Amino acid sequence: MEKNIGGIDKTIRIILGTSLLLAGFFVQMTAGWRLAAFVIAAIAYVTAFSGF
Repeated sequence: MEKNIGGIDKTIRIILGTSLLLAGFFVQMTAGWRLAAFVIAAIAYVTAFSGF
């Protein structure tokens, strides 16, 4: 499969993942929102580092 990710896109996904991960740990929110932040952060990291 051909990789469809550029340098800027990869950087944005890493920043988004880091922001959501930190928000999940340090911002007061309900358990549902915290889980959503962690799941979206994981997806952003996986796609940034694997190139999907």
